[in-house]
Amino acid sequence: MRPQSEILAVELVDGNKMAYYTRAGRETHPFSPWLLVEAPEECDRAGLAGVRKISHLKGGGQFRFLVHFHSWSDFLDARGRLSADGIVHFDFNNPVKQHLMLSGNTLYRGLRYNDAHRLQLDIETTGLNPEARDARIILVALSDNRNYEEVLGAGGMTEVAILEALNHRIRSRDPDIIEGHNIFDFDLNYIQARARALNVSLPWGRDGSELKAGNGMRRYRVGARSPTFRPAYIHGRHIIDTLHQVQRYDIGGRLESYGLKNAVRSLGLERGDRVFIEGADIRKTWRDDPGRVADYALDDVRDVRALSEMVATTEFYQTQVLPYRLQDAAIAGPGEKINALMIGAYLRRGLAVPRPQHSEPFGGGYTELFASGVFNRVVKADVESLYPSIMLNYGIRPVSDTENVFLPMLRRLTGRRLEAKASLKEADTDADRSYWDGLQGSYKLLINSFYGYLAYGRANFNDYKAAAPVTSLGQQIARKVVTLLRERSARLIEADTDGVYFVVPPGIRSECEEHDFIEALSRELPEGIRLSHDGRFRGMISLKAKNYVLADYGGRLIVKGSSLRSRRDERVFREFVRKLAPLLINRQSDAAAALYAEFADRLGAGQFDQTDICRRETVTEKTFSNPNLRRLAAAAEGCKAGDRITVYQRNDGSLARIENYDNDEDRGYLLRRLHDMAGRFRGLFGDIEFDRFFPLRKQSAGKQLSLF
Repeated sequence: MRPQSEILAVELVDGNKMAYYTRAGRETHPFSPWLLVEAPEECDRAGLAGVRKISHLKGGGQFRFLVHFHSWSDFLDARGRLSADGIVHFDFNNPVKQHLMLSGNTLYRGLRYNDAHRLQLDIETTGLNPEARDARIILVALSDNRNYEEVLGAGGMTEVAILEALNHRIRSRDPDIIEGHNIFDFDLNYIQARARALNVSLPWGRDGSELKAGNGMRRYRVGARSPTFRPAYIHGRHIIDTLHQVQRYDIGGRLESYGLKNAVRSLGLERGDRVFIEGADIRKTWRDDPGRVADYALDDVRDVRALSEMVATTEFYQTQVLPYRLQDAAIAGPGEKINALMIGAYLRRGLAVPRPQHSEPFGGGYTELFASGVFNRVVKADVESLYPSIMLNYGIRPVSDTENVFLPMLRRLTGRRLEAKASLKEADTDADRSYWDGLQGSYKLLINSFYGYLAYGRANFNDYKAAAPVTSLGQQIARKVVTLLRERSARLIEADTDGVYFVVPPGIRSECEEHDFIEALSRELPEGIRLSHDGRFRGMISLKAKNYVLADYGGRLIVKGSSLRSRRDERVFREFVRKLAPLLINRQSDAAAALYAEFADRLGAGQFDQTDICRRETVTEKTFSNPNLRRLAAAAEGCKAGDRITVYQRNDGSLARIENYDNDEDRGYLLRRLHDMAGRFRGLFGDIEFDRFFPLRKQSAGKQLSLF
């Protein structure tokens, strides 16, 4: 099949066809589901039915036979039989991925992000539980990137009328993508539950089919984590959850919360006239001032639209390269994506696919702390795409890649990224800059995944022995950069495989001179390895390896490292660190002491909001089985694994949910925690000086009890 452009969606129909949705309408193509086996007689041994044909694949891979089936049900039956008989095989349990992989087609090819029709959705309800007796959807706010905005329900509509109007809007607006913040676990789940209760159908699919909830839970990749969510599917459309996307976007872990308001604020997208209503006040405000709730809901969908344009473009442009639906690309891990590219390339050439190798140990990256303390005029130099550059420069590829697909694929993606970066520099409109930046960013993430793919346990072309020299050469290059900086009188602070922080040498004053300095260093590195200027900072606090605070020249603060920030820390202490760090960078010790005293006074007097003294916890199976988590288990009574709760410590030492707050927080505990947070900066002071500036405050039992 010749690759097509501007495909909006691909869906399985009738078990053996694929429906292509484009702006011109719908067309169908034949589809024969497939899987891979090592020998054709295994099909007979398992008693497979519905086999359409078996193709012999060339090359040295173990999976040498491509088995095609008449229908998707035949494939599912065969997959189950092979698994039950313990017969080794390989398959993708996703018909769209199977089809795109063999056809070479991808979605959205030739389109920019805003060419796709994106509709944002947000609901306002009487509570969080759709099964509650008084549960009700009171508003649905909608917007799209075609200048449409509307609130359904503001005119006193019944809940049934709201749902039916929502059905009509989705059919008439006909979006390619439906977006929302926490849309899977809240909005769609709530809408489905209320529709069931009211006996209202939800025919949102492009073929008139219903919105479908997936079975069980699915996972999405966020770095090394795999959080769960409740999946949902709409025929011919994609669902994007900006809650997931902002977590994947926040690679450096800069955001303290992924809630919509905080994410928008932290990423500089907040509008000055935005309406705010606390969740607990929605119901009362709806009763007293429904127009304000409508304005608030509209601001939510506007925020989702703006957030999506920052955090979801990478997956959109990756979908133009990968055999994935956008909705699947938005949750898949990088190793899975490279594996799909490799297998697709092999199968389209009629080549056999290898089994994954068993894991082997190999060396890690390079990290070294040269100095701790407070530093000014700091620059970060970074080796651009170090590991991919090493693999290309030294010809390192998986030994099982006998047909040499891996490196040419990496080279093509690298070339495309360089072309996109060059176009970004020449772009003269915001739309062009957004397009080229999104495109180069999508290629960058794929390129940087090629090294990790070598050590990905489920990768068919993994190669742990090939990964080892990449890390070894990376260490050598990183140390070479350190030596070059030292020879030029730069003061080294910290280095790792990702780059090096240093105080610029005397005589270098401007940003332009910093770039020239790093460019000169880059010329000393091996051919194909490029050092770049990756940031300049007014000040830096370095405490230990990978634990530091950076303050740029625009006043933005970056806090890095588990000793300085954790989402499990109460908000008040994260706020304390954010306010304390700039004072320490400016060497304002007296002001730092005054800030500490202010926080201690307010904690001791109970003057912080209850949300400031709580922390978020995720309920897991261990919550109820680990004896060390008894306090959390008591607070989580009635919850299930995957639920997230907000807790605080009571003055009797127990943990309680924020919903049960009764001015009974343990202020002595909070004062100790404040002292501990300040203590993370102890190394910047002598012990006597630190104790003078940050003395441990103790809460009087009598003072605490007098509040009741």
